[in-house]
Amino acid sequence: MKLEHYISELLYKYDCVVVPGLGGFVANYKSATILLVQNTFSPPSKSISFNKNLNTNDGLLANLIAQKEGVGFDLAIKQIEDRVASINHDLKIKKRVLLQDVGTLFLDGENRTQFEPQNTVNYLLGSYGLDVFQKQPILRATIEEKITKEFIDRTAPLAVVKTGNSKKWMYAAALIPLAFLAGWMPNNVDLSGDLSYANLNPFTPEVKTVYVPIKSDFVFNEIKASSVKDQIALADESTYFLDVTFDETIDPVVVQLKEIPIAEAVSTYVATAKEELHYHIIGGCFSEKRNAKKMVKKLKKEGFDAFIIGKRKDLWAVSYNSFTTKKEAVNALASAQNHNSKAWVLHK
Repeated sequence: MKLEHYISELLYKYDCVVVPGLGGFVANYKSATILLVQNTFSPPSKSISFNKNLNTNDGLLANLIAQKEGVGFDLAIKQIEDRVASINHDLKIKKRVLLQDVGTLFLDGENRTQFEPQNTVNYLLGSYGLDVFQKQPILRATIEEKITKEFIDRTAPLAVVKTGNSKKWMYAAALIPLAFLAGWMPNNVDLSGDLSYANLNPFTPEVKTVYVPIKSDFVFNEIKASSVKDQIALADESTYFLDVTFDETIDPVVVQLKEIPIAEAVSTYVATAKEELHYHIIGGCFSEKRNAKKMVKKLKKEGFDAFIIGKRKDLWAVSYNSFTTKKEAVNALASAQNHNSKAWVLHK
């Protein structure tokens, strides 16, 4: 019986395959990698490791062997025990045991079981069809800017002989701006000194404005009055005064403002979906549901968050607790095995 063949088949579907009496092979997700030195690209995969402490039989491997070999469940367990005994014997005599497509088991200098994954098979179904490939780097040619000139059968250009007339025209052209400026200045420069606005004429002198206050003959006569009657007596005939008295017997007008109702607070709470629990620590399976309920009641009294997760192969499965991640479930498995050595982790 090729035990490693069935282990390899289960690693495609499950993250943990337990071989009773030997240990458990754990598959963890590994991201895609790039080796810059070798220019090698590897797709996402499962990294296989070995844990000797995971040796409790969960029935997964024995059930597959029973189906494939066409034998009973008990006989399948017997075949596993025989193969495990052979592996342990080879390890004791310092032999390296190769499990094809899985890895190699051996004992180190301190007689501890070590495992080297073979990494020849990608057990991640999501990477099916993706292979490791190597890409040669792109060689980009450097561009050197070079300017080359080639003179092929070219005759020397004819020399231009300058005459004395050209120099005369150059002098005449230089005198034209000076003659224009000499004719413009007498007609446009204002030397009167009467300009007081801004201009672009540099020859106009700047005139500063001097402030002169205005004199007025108006005289303000201050009239002092000690009371309202004095103000009325001193007022001229064109001023009129109105005497107003208030009747205190009349009730004042009361204005009632309309009350604005206060809007009720609206709750902004949004219910969030509860995290799905896929990893369960199984404590037992029962054909009768009432027996499963008894175990749940007993575990709850002992402090476990136990419940029935449903039927599994016509048996009611009772869980000590359930978790969202595999890491949480494995950490809690030790506590459950202290209470029940046959407790195991189910991924559902």
